[in-house]
Amino acid sequence: MYYNFVINVAAVLFLCGFVIWIDLSLNRKYSPYMLGVLFGLITIFVMKGRIMVVEGRFYDFRHITMTMAGFIGGPVTAAIAAIISVLYRYYAGGTGSMGGITNIIVFACFGSILGRHLRSSQNGKKVLFWFIIGIVMACILLFIIAFIPPWKSGSAMVLRIVAGPFLLITPLATTIIFNFYFWTYNFFGKASILNTIINCSPVNLMIFDAHGPILFSKRLKTQGQSYPFIENLNLLLYNDKTWLNTTKQQHREIATEDGRQFVVDLSNFQMPSGEYACVAIVNDVTERKREQKTLRGAKDRFSKAFQLGPHMMAIIKTSDYRYVDVNRRFLEARGFEYEDVIGKTPIEIGVSESEFKKTIEILERVGSVQNIETSLVTKYGPKGSVILSAEKIQIDDQECILFAYNDITEMKQMQTERVEQLTKHLELEADLSRSNQLIADIINNMPDTFYVLDDQWRFTFVNKKAEELLLKTREELLGEVLWEVIPQIPGSLLELNYQKAKNFCKPITFESPGHLCKDIWYQVTVFPSKFGLSVYYRDITERKLASGKLIKSQEEMASILESMTDCFFAIDGNWQFTYINHPGEIAFGKSRDELLGRNITEVFGVNETALQHYHEVMSEKRPVTYENICQTSGNKWFEISLYPSESGLICFFRDITSQKIAANEIARLDSLNLVGQLAAGIGHEIRNPMTTVRGYLQLLGAKPDYVAQKSTFELMISELDRANSIITEFLSLARTKQTELKSQNLNDILNNLYPLLEADAFTQNKQILFIPGEISDLKLNGKEISQLILNLIRNGLEAMEERGCLTIKSYVEDDKVVLAIEDEGCGIPSEDLNKLGTPFFTTKDNGTGLGLATCYRIAESHNAKIHIDSSPRGTTFFVFFPIRVKGQEQNEMIA
Repeated sequence: MYYNFVINVAAVLFLCGFVIWIDLSLNRKYSPYMLGVLFGLITIFVMKGRIMVVEGRFYDFRHITMTMAGFIGGPVTAAIAAIISVLYRYYAGGTGSMGGITNIIVFACFGSILGRHLRSSQNGKKVLFWFIIGIVMACILLFIIAFIPPWKSGSAMVLRIVAGPFLLITPLATTIIFNFYFWTYNFFGKASILNTIINCSPVNLMIFDAHGPILFSKRLKTQGQSYPFIENLNLLLYNDKTWLNTTKQQHREIATEDGRQFVVDLSNFQMPSGEYACVAIVNDVTERKREQKTLRGAKDRFSKAFQLGPHMMAIIKTSDYRYVDVNRRFLEARGFEYEDVIGKTPIEIGVSESEFKKTIEILERVGSVQNIETSLVTKYGPKGSVILSAEKIQIDDQECILFAYNDITEMKQMQTERVEQLTKHLELEADLSRSNQLIADIINNMPDTFYVLDDQWRFTFVNKKAEELLLKTREELLGEVLWEVIPQIPGSLLELNYQKAKNFCKPITFESPGHLCKDIWYQVTVFPSKFGLSVYYRDITERKLASGKLIKSQEEMASILESMTDCFFAIDGNWQFTYINHPGEIAFGKSRDELLGRNITEVFGVNETALQHYHEVMSEKRPVTYENICQTSGNKWFEISLYPSESGLICFFRDITSQKIAANEIARLDSLNLVGQLAAGIGHEIRNPMTTVRGYLQLLGAKPDYVAQKSTFELMISELDRANSIITEFLSLARTKQTELKSQNLNDILNNLYPLLEADAFTQNKQILFIPGEISDLKLNGKEISQLILNLIRNGLEAMEERGCLTIKSYVEDDKVVLAIEDEGCGIPSEDLNKLGTPFFTTKDNGTGLGLATCYRIAESHNAKIHIDSSPRGTTFFVFFPIRVKGQEQNEMIA
């Protein structure tokens, strides 16, 4: 009986394996139905063995076939196989038919469940897992034997006979058949992927070894006549074919006799036989090369026409309107050097913003600009006129604008001179004809009162305003005596000044109230002549009222100056204080009584820059604003505004130290951002050709023919490695991804780095001392902080002489964790301190200027600040990390 069990399970394994192979090979649309029929027939074949245990009850391994049917084909396959098997078992009869049918249905369902949940799971590839599943299947089978049907006797005896074989054989058979299924599934999956790559990929792919071609892609086969190296592999290989024994990647450019050009990327691999083969990806670049050659020729012709043309021409980018090229005639006509123009906008070299915007608007609306007149801007300002035309062009896949200018300055000057000559002639003729009438009309219609008296004080001329003032017509006044017309004049200020002007023959100007209305004030000017007096009245009532308002306004202005926060003072032409407000007293540390009337140069040590600006304001009568640093006030920055006044100058100044610090920080961040964009844009593209060059240098250095140049190759490789390290620092500045922070202790990072730092110091005959303090855990990025520490410590080691000692400390100060790195070098010059952290600034012979820039970026990403304390005895770098308390973190989470 046990022999029959073994034969039965062997048949099950063989037939199930065969069905698995068919399923994965065909992969047809109706395979679930075909599999259901096949598994039903296999189950019938297994049941035909009829291993009889007791009368009417026979057993076999149908539970394995039904489980495989549900697992591989799913519920449809399991249902078809179960129906076929149940029908056979029902017609086979016997006392155990109910248990047999239950067995078929249960394991069909069990297999479907396994297939749905475990078919794509990684557990499907584990031997132990399927061994356990086999034990579970055996236990389910034994349960069915024992209790179905419940009224059947003899179940205990059957269990004693079949329990051992089922518990032993079912797990082994299950493990074997399911692992065979996954091995076959992986095999056909990889074969399907390879077949897709070969037959469906648009890439021209071929595989060959030293003996010849092995495999071609479908695309390469169909275009075989276009690729001559398919028949002649020597075009792809070096003559000795020794490179096939390596796994290095190669890149070759091939030119055929018919003028075609190909680019081939070669990658070697070792086959199972031990021999090396090569995968080649081939691209036909003939048309691209021809287009590049044609484009270069067109560019050369355009460049010659552009540079040698008789008219001014310029090219600007449409993205930022900056010049990218100008021709020789442009520079000669405008007086610029090439460097003065390139990289700048037309507005920056003096072109009117309104004219430039108008030109761009026309270009955008119409598509081109044709013959519009505009001003000719030279290095020394506008100087003539030009006719402008513009057109959009493409240069190196970049949209630009080509401007052409035709100088019409001389023609315009000739036209202008002719027009001016004609105009002068006409004006002279017109002036002669209306001069007398014009004078009379002006005097008669002017808004001020005017009359003329002879030496007998009689009226000889009065204008309209005089008639209105004296309340008489011209006819009533002419020939009348002044004292009779205006009886109020005798004995008044008017008579006194009239007599004085007549006696001394000098003009006199004075102010007087009106004769008839005392509320009206006049400014009276008396002009003596040999014929009498000319009297001119001007109504100054509003000015008198405004003078009162001005006094009040001056009082209000003084109140404002006293209450303002900016400092204000005024000095006269002799450099003496005439006014100073209260904030000015505080700033100078002296009272108003101590300053007023004293010379500013006697009270304070005014530097040469300030004196130069003071002289400039007083002499040129124009305002000046400048910034200055005051060392006596603790190196504070002040913004000083100077304005000319009638008596001297006035000065406003205020503290702008915080703004300067913020501006420097913004400038530094802008430079970091610029370097980041530069690094992100070109870093990776530079590395690729460098890697190729380095590989060829190593390959050439290994050949016997180049032994004499080996040292040269090694030098070139070391320089490439140095350039690669610079690019690596570039890319570290280009990171825009959010820094991932984890809670960790700064001392742990320092302890991990200490052996490496100690080794560096030892090799330089220097010492290093680490003094850790009790500090809190911080949110840190371990890699970035390690890089910051290494950069700062190695800078410190390089700054010291031999036998110097570098000290590293960590401690808590206020609410910050402080990392202090102190060296015993010569210190940093004060003029270089503000430049530290600026990309490319370095004082080292072989430095890149990116190390400290990277440190500042890392500190910024951790909300940390770097402070530098330097003296001739050494330099200390302090890095302040803020401590985040739990309450603050919770508030941030809630927010």
